[in-house]
Amino acid sequence: MKEDYLVMGQLVGSFGIKGWLKVKVFTEKVETLEDYKEWFISSDEKNWSKIRVENVKINQNRMMVKFEEIDDRTSADGYRKYWVGILKESLPKLDGNEFYWNDLIGCEVQNINGFLFGTVSGFIETGANDVLVVEGEKQRLIPYTKMTVKKIELKRQQIIVDWDESF
Repeated sequence: MKEDYLVMGQLVGSFGIKGWLKVKVFTEKVETLEDYKEWFISSDEKNWSKIRVENVKINQNRMMVKFEEIDDRTSADGYRKYWVGILKESLPKLDGNEFYWNDLIGCEVQNINGFLFGTVSGFIETGANDVLVVEGEKQRLIPYTKMTVKKIELKRQQIIVDWDESF
């Protein structure tokens, strides 16, 4: 059985001399990753290796992690730009109308008139609301709000939005 990994962040550099690494966290709340004692890391998002978390520090929405196998700055530097993932099956189950952002990546986005904008490539957090990054003939930023997003059909990999095609 092929295991599905969900990218939750990226190791962005070493911190101190004892093997700590700074983590750019992609979750809504920085502390979400703190709940997992086993992470998976990958340089290419295809080949994943399990790594055990020894300790986590969070300071002003920034995360630092200490892995059991990494004890010095030189070793830590070797993991710069590695992706951090967890097994998708280990995530909490969501209600029927809730989604993980990762589930929406790759979904086709079209408006209520049938105009195809492209596919979701990512998200931007603005503070006021989240924004879908949609890649098509050009990149579009579409607000992820109840007013704009009308329907999400994960099985069809489709999102219907009320958004003007000239934007």
